[in-house]
Amino acid sequence: MHMYTSKEVFIKDYEREAKLTLSCFKELNDEALEQAVSEKDRTLGEIAWYITQSLGGFASLTGETFEGASFGSERPETAEEIAQAYETTYQNVLASYQSSVTDDNLSDEVDFFGTPMPKGGILHAANTHQVHHRGQMSVLMRQADLHIPSIYGSSRDDQ
Repeated sequence: MHMYTSKEVFIKDYEREAKLTLSCFKELNDEALEQAVSEKDRTLGEIAWYITQSLGGFASLTGETFEGASFGSERPETAEEIAQAYETTYQNVLASYQSSVTDDNLSDEVDFFGTPMPKGGILHAANTHQVHHRGQMSVLMRQADLHIPSIYGSSRDDQ
């Protein structure tokens, strides 16, 4: 299992991934929120909101306290409100992580939906979870004819 063993490495990764996700959120518009691959799949708005909820949801699992979205939070109606909620949740969760995470407590076991897991493992899962769903967003953004920002390299839109 991959896990963080350094607070500094985790915080740097968390900040980088959140900024990349926020750059995608800022490209969304209200019409595009309904974009989906099929009727059986999540819409772009649903995925964006799920990512936002997951920032807080994973933080809650590791014992963080913060103001912002979490699992079960009601989705805002507009793309701008979703992006604002994401940014607020990110900033508040980051502040909580910065004050509570230590190199030593990254190995503490916490409950991950009924399975004991080191805190550093959950934090690693939180970052990769966001990356996974951001990838889904980028496909739907392309289908909705939105600008795809550069993420790990240039997108064709930024060349």
